[in-house]
Amino acid sequence: MELNRAFMASALAVAAAATLSCGCGPEKIPGLAPVEGVVTYEGIPLPYASMTFAPVLKEGEPRTGVRVSTAMTDAHGRFVASTLGRVGALPGEYAVTVEKYIPNGAGAVEAWEKARREPGYSEPRPADVFDEGNPQVDEKGNPVETVAATFDVVSAIPTSYAEKETSGLTAAVPEKGVKDLKFELVK
Repeated sequence: MELNRAFMASALAVAAAATLSCGCGPEKIPGLAPVEGVVTYEGIPLPYASMTFAPVLKEGEPRTGVRVSTAMTDAHGRFVASTLGRVGALPGEYAVTVEKYIPNGAGAVEAWEKARREPGYSEPRPADVFDEGNPQVDEKGNPVETVAATFDVVSAIPTSYAEKETSGLTAAVPEKGVKDLKFELVK
């Protein structure tokens, strides 16, 4: 299923960013500017969504030094962009994508949309949901070697937001950075 591939690609991008942030990446990327904000969907903060900031190049502009930045929204829809595991993005214009996947099932999206409107709703972290079906220990509690599991997922938001050509989302990052970006997604 195409969404499984998209989910795995998103998960791998987030994992790569997390790995690089542990100090395994380059020591310093000169010129990074802070990029922070919030993502909402239908007026409600969108938790645990993955984001990509793809540089928009002008005609004939060299690709040298171009860096894609990524982010993951927190439980309150807030994000901080990073580049190769370092906080910030290079100044410039970006096409932005947002992806949000949930476990598939009959009426999954409708149930999710209803639940998130309830007062006090707190969405579980993706790892809590997906690890449930992929235990890291056997029935005796012994560690088990695992390979990446494939999950049946569905996009919780319109899939047009997952492609830079169709998302309609852009960001301008000045040299001093930006700390109040707001992306308001709708059906």
